[in-house]
Formats: sequence, C-alpha cells, structure tokens
Amino acid sequence: MATPTNFTPVALDPLQLGTSVGDIYAAGAAGAFVHYILLINDTTTPVTATLYYVPSGGSAGDDNILCKDIAVPSDGLPVNVLAALGFAQPLTMEASSKIRGVASVAAQVTVQLGATDLA
Repeated sequence: MATPTNFTPVALDPLQLGTSVGDIYAAGAAGAFVHYILLINDTTTPVTATLYYVPSGGSAGDDNILCKDIAVPSDGLPVNVLAALGFAQPLTMEASSKIRGVASVAAQVTVQLGATDLA
C-alpha cells in the first residue's frame, strides 16, 4: 500500500461539550489523522475542558487524557489543543478509536475538529 503524503482535513460539524464525557470524533476502520482540535468559549465566564484519546473498546480515564482541565478563556479566541500539546504533525488515531471530551460547565465550550479518515 502506498503511503499518502498529503491529506486535506475535513472540518466536522461543531459541537458543544457537556458536563459528562461525550464523543467528539470516532476514527474509521483504518484509523484517522486529526489535524486540529479547537476549543472556543462562547460565554463571558472562564471554563475548562478535558479531552481523551480512547482506544477502540476502551473508556475515558486518567490513563488516556490528551489534556486535563485546559483553560478555555472567555475572550472568544480558540484554544488550539494540538498546538498547546506540542504536536507538530497530525495526531494519528488507531482504527475505531475516539476523541471524547467534557467541560466544567455544559454548553459553553464549542469544539471544532478537522480530521482525515484513512479508509
């Protein structure tokens, strides 16, 4: 199989995080590249968010945290999670793995994510 070198991320529909862990993105059967994850606070009060990279069949927990209680400021500017974590390349996801997330306050953090399924 040839290894592709150029991927165009597809922006997924934005969603808002709740106060219980919920799915943000699920990789396809061949895996995926996540190019960006943006968190935007759409209110005037500060909020935090926690994101997880959950392997297929796993569950969100301390052993698979991408970021814990990352501050999402009330200025409306997006927080680029992958850049904040020092990712210079896209996050490579295994087949059927998930990105999941939770916020300290429901319906205040909007998530924008761009990914490429490897199917």
